[in-house]
Amino acid sequence: MGLPIHNPIDSGWISKGSPIDHLGSVDFHCDACGKESRHEKYLLLAGKYIGMGAPFFAQPFMKRASTKGKAGGTKGAIVQCTKCDSLWSFDESGEIVLSMLGMPAAGMPSPTHVADYEKNTARRNGAVSESPQLDPPTKAKKLDE
Repeated sequence: MGLPIHNPIDSGWISKGSPIDHLGSVDFHCDACGKESRHEKYLLLAGKYIGMGAPFFAQPFMKRASTKGKAGGTKGAIVQCTKCDSLWSFDESGEIVLSMLGMPAAGMPSPTHVADYEKNTARRNGAVSESPQLDPPTKAKKLDE
């Protein structure tokens, strides 16, 4: 059985042949979208592991490998937003796996939603003040009557 349309391999978050299993769909808060939306949940294996699977020379060409039958490494749950393709850790084990892959432990917004993510986190942390917008400076001159 293959992976759903929204998956970390097709989105470029992880490389082809990485051990990953689809665990189903869940409702999860997406920091990039700023609301709760449908996410695909995955079990990802990171670190050094051994186990049965495709031959090593065929793995770079395969889209995925299962985490079943693997020993070693660290397994963690991650979720991916179906609206913006942002990748987030689902729990503490997901934070560990993402940090092992060189990503921030909390997760990553998709490149197209980075500005929305920064705006939502700043608003949540109270860093954005709702001050009135000043008129931008213009080069127009006022005519005397």
